[in-house]
Amino acid sequence: MMISLLNKAAPFPGGMFDFNASQDGRFGWFLLTWHPETDPILEEIQAQIKLDIRNSDLGQTSQLEIENWLKHFFGEYHWKLHAAFRKTAMREKGISLLLAVLFDQELYIVEFGRMLCGLLEKSSLQPVGRSWTNFHVKSLDEMALLGMSETDIPVRVRRLLLPDNKRFIALPSTTADSLFKLNYDYATLDTLMQSLVEDGSGAYFILEGKPKLAVKRRPRIHRYHISAVLIILISLIALAYMRYGNRWLESTGRKVKLLLTSKNRLTVEQIPDYLNIRSQTIRRQLQKIEQYANQPARHVKLVQAWQTDLNFLITAAPAFDTENIYIISESNLMAFDKKSKKLQWKRAFASNIMEIEVIRGNLIVFLDNGQLVSLKNRDQTAWIKTSPDNLSGKQDLSPLEISSEQDPRLNASILVVPAERGMYVYDVSSGSLLSDLRFDRKLQYLSGYDAYENCFYAVVADGVYCVTLDIFN
Repeated sequence: MMISLLNKAAPFPGGMFDFNASQDGRFGWFLLTWHPETDPILEEIQAQIKLDIRNSDLGQTSQLEIENWLKHFFGEYHWKLHAAFRKTAMREKGISLLLAVLFDQELYIVEFGRMLCGLLEKSSLQPVGRSWTNFHVKSLDEMALLGMSETDIPVRVRRLLLPDNKRFIALPSTTADSLFKLNYDYATLDTLMQSLVEDGSGAYFILEGKPKLAVKRRPRIHRYHISAVLIILISLIALAYMRYGNRWLESTGRKVKLLLTSKNRLTVEQIPDYLNIRSQTIRRQLQKIEQYANQPARHVKLVQAWQTDLNFLITAAPAFDTENIYIISESNLMAFDKKSKKLQWKRAFASNIMEIEVIRGNLIVFLDNGQLVSLKNRDQTAWIKTSPDNLSGKQDLSPLEISSEQDPRLNASILVVPAERGMYVYDVSSGSLLSDLRFDRKLQYLSGYDAYENCFYAVVADGVYCVTLDIFN
């Protein structure tokens, strides 16, 4: 029995996967971490987790001691991560983690946060360890994120024997919920899993138990084997020579020599021109390489993710926070949930709304009667002020610069230019067009860049379109 790593994916910056195995394949460990946010500090935290696992004495721990080792290590490591997350500005100050340690065909597993695992068969999935049912409704405290709790965290070690021809899968609950709703088999599983995590909303790895292949003994070569081969070879050459005749070997050798010498040779006078042509070719190739190296990313593309048609008039650009999209219709302000697209609350004002801004969790509403209204905790009024002068709303369609600080996937800034019936993305340094997206109706308004979801919200006629920025670098 042997266990092999079949597939894995952990998109940056929320996911990280690492593993290590002995040469004989009898020992190994597999580490998977995931966080729903995209803060660049996650790269540093997850890199430190990987280094601490690699630099520990896990590789020298025996199978008899592994359970106590895992409980002791993660019991102390929880406090190290707790201190690290307290220094960040992230909403979830903890991380989901799964570590599976292999001895022969037996796995010792610890899970924290949203991490789940199960056994895969050809068309069914059997959860292992923690129950997958209604896991998405659990609170952060119930999920036990590593590094989040102010108290000691319980560490439970699960043992699993991986049978032949079965697969073990580890993944966060966000990806598990989608997997349960879809039909799959072994042939389509890899493609399905890649599609579920390609937007950075999850991570996974799959192990497979396989029976050991029987080692075939190499046949020994004896002298009579070599003699037989030489006799057969000489006989074939003799037959060929007799068949073709007419000094066939000499004729064939002459033809080969003529073929090789038929290539044009450079004269002394042609050498400078030849070198000049070669240098120009190399120069053009270097210019292409420099051009690719200076681009903001290898691949930038605008993609329409979804659209929602509304039965009312939208009169200003949408705004957003990490949970809601805010839509303006004359004097009415409505909040829609990003995921479900359902109306969360609605607020009517005494005057038409010119625009809204989301600043440090507060909604600042600008009215055309000169008033500024601050909303806190959804639709609760924090304060109302009157401007001494008339307020001017911002332009409906203005170009937007997106820098590498707003989106760490970029190497340099890009310029997003809205038009009457579309959007265009340009490289700021070279001016080259990187991507474009056309609408079938007129573009009325365009929101700012939602760095949390990597998208824009465009108002096209009487509908809202979500346009994602697909970046591969």
